Amino acid sequence: MILRRFSQSLKEQNWTTILIEFVLLIAGVFLGIQAANWNEQRVEQAKAEAYLARIRVNLEADATSIRRRQVFWGLVMRHGKDAIRYAETGERVDGSAWKTVLAFYQASQLWQWVTSDSTYQEMRSGGELGLIRDQGLRDALSQYYLENGSGTAYLFMLQPEYRKIVRGLTPQVVADHIWANCWRQPNPGEQYLPDCDAPVTEAQAQAILDAYVRDPALLPELRFWVANQGVAMGVIANYAPLVQDMLARTRQDVTP
Repeated sequence: MILRRFSQSLKEQNWTTILIEFVLLIAGVFLGIQAANWNEQRVEQAKAEAYLARIRVNLEADATSIRRRQVFWGLVMRHGKDAIRYAETGERVDGSAWKTVLAFYQASQLWQWVTSDSTYQEMRSGGELGLIRDQGLRDALSQYYLENGSGTAYLFMLQPEYRKIVRGLTPQVVADHIWANCWRQPNPGEQYLPDCDAPVTEAQAQAILDAYVRDPALLPELRFWVANQGVAMGVIANYAPLVQDMLARTRQDVTP
């Protein structure tokens, strides 16, 4: 309608009307462009907030899993060191052959760990990492996810040869008892190694210990596994404050 009136005014050479309608036309175009830009910005902001909310969920899951693995891996290491001490010195755990057998077996437990990176990988593959305005946060996320997906992943995903050896030397009745009474997993995100009573006599437990130490490969592989767990504990401890810092940054990034 404005264009039609503007054309008519040109024919009539009504310069005042032409000027007014020209200004209105330009203003309308400008406001239309601005409205489109504002709408696009709102859409981008909403998308960014949704992604950051999902990244927070991933990071919070990682923070919880890191804490739980630090506890679990620490216990596995303690069992491993108790087993090594027996193999090297003959000192039983609390003077008990059964508790020492349990230490050997529980030292073979593992709980692998990977980051919860589904949202980051989705943004990366879709070319939408730019929605994260905080360059420091983008850099931290890249280092965290890509590093864990390459070099350090080996530490957290290793299945030790010791695990095969000690379980192959453990009588089935003992292994069944340990899994039924000395290990709990209430859900995939939790794992515990509670103490439990012996299913065999002390003499029978000592015979199992004798079989363990007779295997020439068992002690070297156990030492390697305990050392690997120690390195993994150190690395994952470095991730804990990084995750907390990224969590804080995800909340700041969406602030207008």
